[in-house]
Formats: sequence, structure tokens, C-alpha cells
Amino acid sequence: MRRSLSFTALCLAWLCANGALWNAVQVVAWVKMFHDYSQVMPVAQALQITFDGSAPCELCHFTEKAQAAARDQLPREAALSGGEKVLLASESAPQFVLAAPDFGWPGVGADSGPARTDPVPVPPPRV
Repeated sequence: MRRSLSFTALCLAWLCANGALWNAVQVVAWVKMFHDYSQVMPVAQALQITFDGSAPCELCHFTEKAQAAARDQLPREAALSGGEKVLLASESAPQFVLAAPDFGWPGVGADSGPARTDPVPVPPPRV
């Protein structure tokens, strides 16, 4: 119980610190708007009116004002450099290639085995 509560609080704090909480509120506003519009008009038209931005609801206005206030609280340098990305790793990993060695064993004339040097006896030997 305590562990799940602390994990939930940590996630909520992280969402608030990143500003993602306002995005979640905006999603709730869109769902509410779509639900309200779909009660009085076809679904396709309700979806279009919800996302075109021509008729925002009170929750959309509240979210927009809160996001603007959060941006105004940032330092000027942080607000201007919002488009830059931080490069975390600049070195690519080396390719790992397995290859067979290029040396030959002594006494091997071909891949099938050592070459025969003495002549083969013509009649097979009898014991």
C-alpha cells in the first residue's frame, strides 16, 4: 500500500514538473467536449468540431491559461532554447564481426585432409 502510494505520488510529481499534467487536462477537456457534442449531432461532426479549435470549452481556456503561465515562469534562456535537443551519446557502438582465421594447418594440401605421398598398392594386401 505504502509503496504504491509513493509510486503514484512520484509519478504525479514528475507529470507536474514536466507540464504533462496540463496535457492530461486537455485530453479530459476533449473527451468531455466530444461526449457533449455527440449527444446532439452526428459523431463525425462532433469529432470535427471538438478538434478544430473554433469552439473551445471553459476547461480548454483554463488549460491554455495555465500552460501560458507555466511558460512565463520559466527563465528567458530556457523558454528560448525549448527547440534544442540534448545529445546524450555521440559515439556509435563498434560493429562486432566474427570471421574465420585465414591460416592453414601444416601438412594440409586441401580442405579434405592431408595429401597422400606414397603410392597406393595395386593389389590389396592380404593378411
